Amino acid sequence: MSCKQSRFILIILYAFMAFTVVPAGAQNPTGRDVPKPKKSAVKKASAKKPTRKTASAHPTATSKAVESADLTVIAPPGALIELDGKNQGLIGAQGQLVLTSILPGKHQLSVRAEGYQSWNGTVTVQLPATSFEVPLIKKAVTGRFTVYSNEPGTEVFLDGKSFGITGFAGEPLPIEELKAGRYELRAVKEGFKPWRGTQDLTAGETVTIKIELQPILDPEMIRIPAGDFTMGNNRGPRDARPAHPVFVDEFEISRSEITNRLYKYFIDATGHPAPSGVDVPAPYRWEGNNYPIAQADQPVVLVSWEDAVAFCRWLSEQTGKRYRLPTEAEWEKAARSASSQYSSAGNVWEWCFDWYDPDYYNRSERINPTGPPRGKKVKLGGLEGEMRVIRGGTFGRASLPLSAADRNAYPPKQGRFDIGFRVVRDFSKN
Repeated sequence: MSCKQSRFILIILYAFMAFTVVPAGAQNPTGRDVPKPKKSAVKKASAKKPTRKTASAHPTATSKAVESADLTVIAPPGALIELDGKNQGLIGAQGQLVLTSILPGKHQLSVRAEGYQSWNGTVTVQLPATSFEVPLIKKAVTGRFTVYSNEPGTEVFLDGKSFGITGFAGEPLPIEELKAGRYELRAVKEGFKPWRGTQDLTAGETVTIKIELQPILDPEMIRIPAGDFTMGNNRGPRDARPAHPVFVDEFEISRSEITNRLYKYFIDATGHPAPSGVDVPAPYRWEGNNYPIAQADQPVVLVSWEDAVAFCRWLSEQTGKRYRLPTEAEWEKAARSASSQYSSAGNVWEWCFDWYDPDYYNRSERINPTGPPRGKKVKLGGLEGEMRVIRGGTFGRASLPLSAADRNAYPPKQGRFDIGFRVVRDFSKN
């Protein structure tokens, strides 16, 4: 066999082997084992099958299109419509609103329209369309009062029923949805005279009512009967000795010290300077003619003896009754016999009418004493000169009768943050 023939036979043999399937685990023509195919690869190959979306010849019931209906809501123009809790808009000028694509069945409908009572209910929608007229009921036409008071915290009553409390002065108190008719009005606040009035109201009307409360200027008083008592204390300080008998006529003394509220009426009416001082603690510091916040019913302090006398003069003019500062004897007798009835809130020193003389008790009058004609020049706490008596101090109420004889003094032209005053009213049987 020639060389060319041998080469040709080999080519034919290789070609035949290339197209022959080699079983798994057999050897290939190179002499190497043929690897077995992995099962996962077979599974993946078999899983990848071509997909195609085809229309069903017999569609199921769920694939059918759901039919919907129209709902026409009839209500006054501008009414707000909600269906199943969702806002659907306002009724138009034609008095209706058409809602489309509504599923048949029952739905919750809510309607709000000005001048009508709100309506909430169930409407049943049917194919192909449903029209529903909302059975709205008109509200009764009412009126309102807008009440103003010159004093904050004023309680207002209409026909005996409380309708609220006013806020800051100048802030209105609205009273709405009132039927037409005549109303009896009353306004009250502690420390003020009750206010009364009558007002007619028509349907749809708004009436402004301005309340001007007038303060009760007369302080609450305690009556002290005439009689004798022992003034002073032989075991007390030198200026409280000797103890001696004194007779005092019947009089009335205020249950508490004059308050910031009452003193403000005085300075507002007269233009008298407001209480002031140097290095005044915040709870006692006035801003202009305004006392500290929440201190209306606390004793007014930072007032001089002369300020207190001016207040008594004004109060007498306003009430037609004679008010004045208590004498030392009156102050001490009231403290000994009636201090349990005091409603004092401050426990401050209090001005008395008398000039101060540490030796005055040695020659004191025995009937209605009013103190020496002039004060003795003394030095007290770095101050020097004639002084007026102050009584009380920072005692506890329970110990007041025991401390009733204690005396002190201060210049009459000066005030201090712990000095206030109480007033006496001359007793009258009329």
